[in-house]
Amino acid sequence: MKRTHTAPLISALAAILLTVVACGGETGPGYSTGDTVTAGKVTTTAVTEETGPTLSLPEADFDGHTVTYLTVTGYNNNFRLNVDSDGDTLNDTAAERNHLVSELLNVTFETVEVDSPATTLKTSVMAGDNEYDFVLPHATVGVAAMVTDKLLYDWNEIAHVDFSQPWWNSSMTESLGIGGKLFYASGDIVMTWQGMQAVLFNKTYLTGMDLSKDLYETVFDGEWTMDYMTEIIKGIAQDLNGDGKMTEVDQYGLLDNSGSAYQYMYCCDQRVTVPDEDGWPVLTLNTERMAEIVSKYYDRIYSGETYLDGYSNASYPESTYRSMLTEGRSFLTTLDIGGLYSYLREIEFDFGILPLPKFDETQENYRVFCGAGLIGVPSNADDPARTGMIAEALAYYSYKEIRPAFFDIVLENKAVRDENSYRVIQMLHENKVFDFGFNFDETGSGYNIIGIVTIDKKSTDFASEYAKKEKSIEKAFEKITNAVKET
Repeated sequence: MKRTHTAPLISALAAILLTVVACGGETGPGYSTGDTVTAGKVTTTAVTEETGPTLSLPEADFDGHTVTYLTVTGYNNNFRLNVDSDGDTLNDTAAERNHLVSELLNVTFETVEVDSPATTLKTSVMAGDNEYDFVLPHATVGVAAMVTDKLLYDWNEIAHVDFSQPWWNSSMTESLGIGGKLFYASGDIVMTWQGMQAVLFNKTYLTGMDLSKDLYETVFDGEWTMDYMTEIIKGIAQDLNGDGKMTEVDQYGLLDNSGSAYQYMYCCDQRVTVPDEDGWPVLTLNTERMAEIVSKYYDRIYSGETYLDGYSNASYPESTYRSMLTEGRSFLTTLDIGGLYSYLREIEFDFGILPLPKFDETQENYRVFCGAGLIGVPSNADDPARTGMIAEALAYYSYKEIRPAFFDIVLENKAVRDENSYRVIQMLHENKVFDFGFNFDETGSGYNIIGIVTIDKKSTDFASEYAKKEKSIEKAFEKITNAVKET
């Protein structure tokens, strides 16, 4: 078990105007006029800046309360939860975010990293301890167990959290809800590592290509589709070493990550589940659209123009994927910008960034799937309203400090090399989608079905594969929904 601490910071909030107005009526459970907030009185504190949305919270002094994150080993640095200022842009802004929250609410921060947050949290809750304020699990491992074991608080019951604000991912309130309850939230607190798949295009390949229009224009006109992506990579593959075989040393129209085949389902606006009118997730994978997505993906990866290779964010530094990309041996390359943006700086050729393609031109928006970055609150939280205030403040100052650093400094100035790429990345961030059917499926048999059919079985027979898995997927999801109904 690894613990990371941050000491309280003492300097005043810089460039922030604090306006204190007396409360008029209740502001949430346990926080009505005249109540105490742990160690402070209740008034309304509006944090105002020149432009943009503002933070409005009761004034509170939490008497040095230690805000403790429980998360997976390595996630503290990935999410910049509790890091020191060291000259790195994101570390510096994350440290400043914590500084501002510390000064506003009089709290400190600690991170506990373990292999299995779900197991650790269960032990803590059963023991009656109140060790943790937030839990951040792996994207799929333990996510369902923490709900079925009743280890998480319903975010909808936590005062002072405003999911209508831009510092929260609004789509998750619908997509991750279970019968009107919301056990996981996500937003700018964890934006540095939520995952954001995109397509890099090597601009040197454009010389001599007879494209009907500029690729960015194609995107912004809504014409960047699965079929068009397959069309423009034709004729690029070359056997560079002349050995009569196409291998990792040769040139390709597309370098694609075999481990992220499911991303094409989401970019085509297809999900494993969608909520019904009462907010219960319903399995919606078996559609004609999904069968067509499988077929389109199959046609591309077996076109002779695609090299498939798998990597994780951890293995990328030593991977074939990295060498093929940096050596410029692919026209298009899919990449997790959210996890690998720092590696873009090492690319010497001129490149641009596109979204993953739409299913067809009738699809309204480009989509990017967001699987990581779930945040839960332990069910035995001793002061949920305090937790809500801390969460809202963390999200707000992440929005004000970390988001500009991530987009304007890290991406625009260090990695992204043209204005249109920056525009694409902003667009993708605003169109992130979540799916109950991903995060609550530890087997991966549902969301991974596109890869199982096309890569593992080299087939397009989606219907047969789905028929084999439908009952087991439904049974797993029913276990979760039944547990929620019992609460």
